[in-house]
Amino acid sequence: MDQPAREAALQPHLLGGERILWTGLPDPNRLFTLGDVFLIPFSLMWGGFAIFWEAGVIGIGTRPGHAAPYFFILWGMPFILVGQYLIWGRFIYKRWDRRRTVYAVTNQRVLTLRGSTLQSMFLNQLPTINQTARPDGTGTLDFSNLPFGYAFWANAGMDWFSRRVGQLAFYDIANVANVYGLIADARSGHA
Repeated sequence: MDQPAREAALQPHLLGGERILWTGLPDPNRLFTLGDVFLIPFSLMWGGFAIFWEAGVIGIGTRPGHAAPYFFILWGMPFILVGQYLIWGRFIYKRWDRRRTVYAVTNQRVLTLRGSTLQSMFLNQLPTINQTARPDGTGTLDFSNLPFGYAFWANAGMDWFSRRVGQLAFYDIANVANVYGLIADARSGHA
């Protein structure tokens, strides 16, 4: 999505006298985070055990007629679905979500528009601005003070955990230091 299209998508959400200072997009190709150091092995163990359980209760590898009761077969299905989401589904969700997400900084607020859902916070009410930058200049700006347990799930394809408790962040944006400086200037009234 180019700059004019991003600004057009944001226009209906602007307040009176509000003007856009910057818009950006998350990088849809950056799918892995530090949290994946834990999530990938966990998801493989979860998914593997769920499939092993289901194979056992269906009776794969046993004599015919020795399957477990239907309740146990049904009991394992949600665990298989969760395991598949953890293994690969969250990466598909994350890429889809990033393709419909627009970030913006205005003279009054920071905004995240996902499809038709808007999250915003006034600049003078931002509790904090945490910047994480990579050597190539991309990075994340996190505008919340959430405990580690919530922030851990953010940007891992399981963002619905942290969004429900109010996390607002710009994930994997280009020139993160410049955007940080722009927000700092806007907060101090220099924008």
